[in-house]
Amino acid sequence: MNSSIFSYNCMITSMTESATIKSLLAIEALGLTVAAGSKGLDGPVLWAHSCELSDPWTWLGPNELLMTVGLGIPKRAAEQVSFIQSLASAGLAGLAIGEGLLSPPISQKMLDAADALDFPIVMIPHRIPFVAVSRTVAAANSSTQTQQILTLNRLYRILVEQSDDASTFLSRLEGVFNVRMAVSDAHTGAPILHGSLDTEKHDGGDGVRAWSVPSTHPAVLHISEGSAFMLDAFTALHLRHAIAVAVDRVIVARLGRINRGTQIMASVLMGQPIRMVDNTTAIELGMETADWLALAMPTCDDNLQLVLAQAGIAQLSALSDGNVLAVVNADDVKAACGLLLGSAQRIGVSAPFRDLHGIAAACKSAQWALGSIREGQRGVAYHADVELSLLPRSAAEARNIVTRVLGSIHMENDDDSVLLATLRCYLENDRNWTTTSEALGIHRQTLGYRLKRIETETGRSLKSTRDLSELWIACSATAYL
Repeated sequence: MNSSIFSYNCMITSMTESATIKSLLAIEALGLTVAAGSKGLDGPVLWAHSCELSDPWTWLGPNELLMTVGLGIPKRAAEQVSFIQSLASAGLAGLAIGEGLLSPPISQKMLDAADALDFPIVMIPHRIPFVAVSRTVAAANSSTQTQQILTLNRLYRILVEQSDDASTFLSRLEGVFNVRMAVSDAHTGAPILHGSLDTEKHDGGDGVRAWSVPSTHPAVLHISEGSAFMLDAFTALHLRHAIAVAVDRVIVARLGRINRGTQIMASVLMGQPIRMVDNTTAIELGMETADWLALAMPTCDDNLQLVLAQAGIAQLSALSDGNVLAVVNADDVKAACGLLLGSAQRIGVSAPFRDLHGIAAACKSAQWALGSIREGQRGVAYHADVELSLLPRSAAEARNIVTRVLGSIHMENDDDSVLLATLRCYLENDRNWTTTSEALGIHRQTLGYRLKRIETETGRSLKSTRDLSELWIACSATAYL
């Protein structure tokens, strides 16, 4: 190999900062020439790597120079434009193409796209091996790599020192990497770790990049890098894993608070005595001693309890009768409904109350308000605002309706509970015998026998509109008992 090829070594000592495309062009021995993107020559080059795959942006990271003989470059002009756009979107430092090798003809549209994006395209002479460019970049960045190691050391020191309070974790990392960050839930977008980027829109625009976090709970790291050049693929990998540990800590703590609240709710709903410690625990969980309200909503695939926790809304919550029941501070009700409505579709809200003893009645009140919203409709119903509702306003009123209309079929023995379940199913399926039989898993003849018994026990005819109305109201009122 001609020794003049490597005469650039004597010039490296004058490069005191990270390599750039411009600094590489200044080394005459390399013989690089600019084909396009001349306005982007000042960007840092952390590494130079060859790749001949059709999607090199998957394998190279920000501020890394792609070197290629041209095998991965598309032949068609439109595809070449898309190729350049993908490289620029991935934050690569530029594209270096070996002259006279295997590259297809470079279209003017590809060069114009590079100019528009300020994405450098340079040509490497046939006589210059790619390793010469790589070594030049490595030598120029030796001091930067040392700084990178020191930065990673600071990263892991912060992680080790982090306490259960993660409120300052991102802000400390922002100081290390000179970037702005936010970490949000991958499904809901709710913040998990707070950084200076939390109050801004981080949808991938304005220089903000999104990185998946390899945490147990799906999360996304948003970074506004600005002029920072330390976040190459290697550094970002370490950062993402450190943040994953912090995310898991936060999620475990939030789930722990949810479970403590669930225990309180379960004991209250089961009618167990309420100890003073429960009130103290509620306050520790953020349930202030002001007005509370209960929410009731149908269960769905989303973890509605965690959605509230991610938004910093204190709660006592539990699953009951196919619904999610949550008690929140009155000041948080509107925010909670706004967060949950997209998933739950229907939400019932109780009247305010101030003591744990009122949870059971409030939850029934919320379920009753929920029942006023028809299936397929979307909205929030407040118990006090449900107008022209046939629902009872108290448990005593509901008990009176049930006893007067349903009579013995609302008793606790198994036979009577079967009749009540049959009546509910029959009415919910608009008195369709076939649908009801299939839903109950019984023969139509069995259904007919049960319906006759219901008429006998209640003294009401299933062919009478008035009687059917009373039976429907009574069945609905059982949820309030």
